[in-house]
Amino acid sequence: MVEADPQTSECSLDLPGNLQPWCSLILNYSEINRLDPYLVSAVMLQESGGQPDVISASGAVGLMQVMPRDGIAASFECINGPCFTGRPSMQELLNPEFNLDYGCNMLTRLISEKGSIRDALKAYGPRDVGYIYADKVLGIYNSIVAP
Repeated sequence: MVEADPQTSECSLDLPGNLQPWCSLILNYSEINRLDPYLVSAVMLQESGGQPDVISASGAVGLMQVMPRDGIAASFECINGPCFTGRPSMQELLNPEFNLDYGCNMLTRLISEKGSIRDALKAYGPRDVGYIYADKVLGIYNSIVAP
């Protein structure tokens, strides 16, 4: 696993500049969740471009663009009631460390449930787009890993 150099506080990941401020957090939560840090980086690039305060038109929040329980997302109804009642608040998700922790945990759970990274990314992304989102993230991942 790639590690940050504690002597210099510099991160050894080769990331685009807009993700560099989050490098240590990416490494930490990738390791905790047994994820490839470049996969997490690819999701972040697709979702927020590394901007921690982004709120999408659909209500997703922060670096990993997680749907919160409040805001616009509170009005989304699923079969058994509001879709995101068990989720954190917008305020919590605007904290970059919390957002990255939550998003990585969610991605790990989806990989376990779905059986593959591609299927997990399909579930992580917007509904009703098939594998377009998953393939876009995997394309970003491949461009980061092997530029």
